Amino acid sequence: MPSGKRGWKPLWRCPKCGHRFVTRNLWHSCARFQVRDHLKGKGPQVARLYRKFAALVRKCGPVTVSPNKTRIAFMARMRFAGCWMGKDNLHVGFLLARRLRSRRIPRVEFIPPRYYAHRLPVRTLSELDRELLGWLRESYQMGQQKHLKE
Repeated sequence: MPSGKRGWKPLWRCPKCGHRFVTRNLWHSCARFQVRDHLKGKGPQVARLYRKFAALVRKCGPVTVSPNKTRIAFMARMRFAGCWMGKDNLHVGFLLARRLRSRRIPRVEFIPPRYYAHRLPVRTLSELDRELLGWLRESYQMGQQKHLKE
């Protein structure tokens, strides 16, 4: 949360795993993982999809890549996007303050009090396009918590 005119409070760092969080003692898997752990045993197409997705996310601005037990999250100030590896595809997700209506997005979950988590499968490099980049840029603003600033 903002701390008035002084700006943001520093992120809390878990003393065990080193992951950073907006709030102290936020639940997490508390383990250290690397991107290569998620790519292990996956085919070259999944690796290409991941690399292009990560490059798309980085076009939004400075991010921290935060691999954990179940996904690879991308963080500005808070986590705003992520991906999970399937057998031959990539599943991507991102947060918005509004619900998108698109045939590309089969699953949207409301996370109280203000977020909508959008999830979609990505099977081809061409699906990592300008439309998705636009959604990620909007999500990046959420990741910077600009929607909460005074």
